[in-house]
Amino acid sequence: MLLRFLTLCFVLVPTISAAMPNTLTIIPELSNGFVRNYNPFRSDTLATTHDFVYEPLMVFDNGTPHFRLAERYVLSPDLTGITLYLRDGITWSDGAPFSSDDVVYSLSLLNKQPELDYNSLGKWVERVEKRGKNEVYVSLSQPNAQIAERLADAIIVPKHKWETIKGKGSYLNQHPVGTGPFTTIKAFSSNNIVQCRNPHYWQQDALKVDCIRYPTVRTNDELISRLSSGEFDWASAFIPDIERNYASYSRDYHYYHQPSTIVSLLFNFKHANPDTQAVFNDVRFRRAVSMSLSRELLIDIAVFGQGQKAMFASGVESRFEDWIAPSAAEQHLYYIRKHTKVAQRLLDEMGLADTNGDGYRELPSGKPLELSIIAPSGWSDFTSAANVISEMMSTAGLKVSVKELPYPKYIEDMALANYDISITNYPSGNTPFLYLNEAFNSDYQTPSSPRFAHHFYKDEVIDNLLSDFLLQTTPSAQRDVVNKLHLRIAEQQITVPLYYKLETVEYTSTRYKGWHTERGKPAVPPIWPTERMRLIQLLDLYPTETRVSE
Repeated sequence: MLLRFLTLCFVLVPTISAAMPNTLTIIPELSNGFVRNYNPFRSDTLATTHDFVYEPLMVFDNGTPHFRLAERYVLSPDLTGITLYLRDGITWSDGAPFSSDDVVYSLSLLNKQPELDYNSLGKWVERVEKRGKNEVYVSLSQPNAQIAERLADAIIVPKHKWETIKGKGSYLNQHPVGTGPFTTIKAFSSNNIVQCRNPHYWQQDALKVDCIRYPTVRTNDELISRLSSGEFDWASAFIPDIERNYASYSRDYHYYHQPSTIVSLLFNFKHANPDTQAVFNDVRFRRAVSMSLSRELLIDIAVFGQGQKAMFASGVESRFEDWIAPSAAEQHLYYIRKHTKVAQRLLDEMGLADTNGDGYRELPSGKPLELSIIAPSGWSDFTSAANVISEMMSTAGLKVSVKELPYPKYIEDMALANYDISITNYPSGNTPFLYLNEAFNSDYQTPSSPRFAHHFYKDEVIDNLLSDFLLQTTPSAQRDVVNKLHLRIAEQQITVPLYYKLETVEYTSTRYKGWHTERGKPAVPPIWPTERMRLIQLLDLYPTETRVSE
């Protein structure tokens, strides 16, 4: 009887092993709990929607395209159109064929329903034409030499599913149909998501990961603790003293980081209080705030030395140093360095004085000037930085508190101009243009736009320069426009650049290999939902141990 039992167990082992999928555990975003929302047109969609359910036309890596739904593109000579040649043989996860009809429908939605156009791509799309089963022509409203990179962020949905949906902006899309690798929602709760293989994925052989798991992690401190225990395969977390608090725990724990995008303070130029708005509108106030801050001390305290102080008053990334002429870089550098007495003098000139002797300045009317900085709760580096900044601003006589808000509320208050000052970082691009465009283009100041331009400062000269950049086809001409943008933004001190955040990626080789650093590439991309290269990295992964097959 015992022999029979052991034999049965032996026979069952391969079957059990075969049923165990290769699951990659990721943390693309902190969350207080999940809502089953796979609508790619909503700003609050789940962080595993883009790329993993809805695959892009292409992915750019430092200007080099990785073609996905599209296999190539051709720009028209006058830059007023682009032809997309789509990959043949792709199928939606419900078995329906993918074709140019889906691309025409998806791109046409941007103008027909502007509320779905979260990244303002629709302003460039004048007309979309089907020119064959796998060929689409996009006529542009204005010439744009970089339109392919913009189209890389386009959302392509199945026409046969979405054309019948009413109220697309509020639709949750709980049972998504996509072309991406993980469209099967195997498990879903407020605390845990498991998405598994698309049975019709066009790169089945290249995909060695069967499922992705995304558990709820509420704070950065919780993420650090669970990362150190080895639970997660791939994350992007701020870890103080990362060698001691992470890498030293196992030789399979790896990380990569470099100075990335700027962390800045934003002023609300649409403030409901006219007195506060008048203060923010005065460049002397913005410069006074900037010069009241010791960025070196801020980096040491708030991010444990893991940062680099701002190099440019416009906030352009340090890695684009060769884009900015030395003379342009030096011109406003003075205003992003600590000069407490100058800051105090500027505030005095504005008539902001301590009239009641409490140590804090009042408005010229005598009313109190009390401000707050909003920061997303759980983002320990941001909240720590905001607290340090509030103390530093007090040395100039400014009374500033810190408000920690749940991330959705933080985003909502910025979108609705319901705040005083905010702290934020920005996305990073192949050139300085992505940052400059996202941060200062007035087209991105709608409630549905990302938070980066929700200071609501409008400048026609900046908007025109941003448009001019898109007409340039040579590096020298592009650099000339970027220099003009830098000088214009720095002169007005629209935001207060603080420090360059270290772009940190943690990954383990315990369960998976094929990380880009193992393949001779310089970095593993972040797993953040704004990083399209995460899809390319995932397709390069394979399990460290081959599972027993049936």
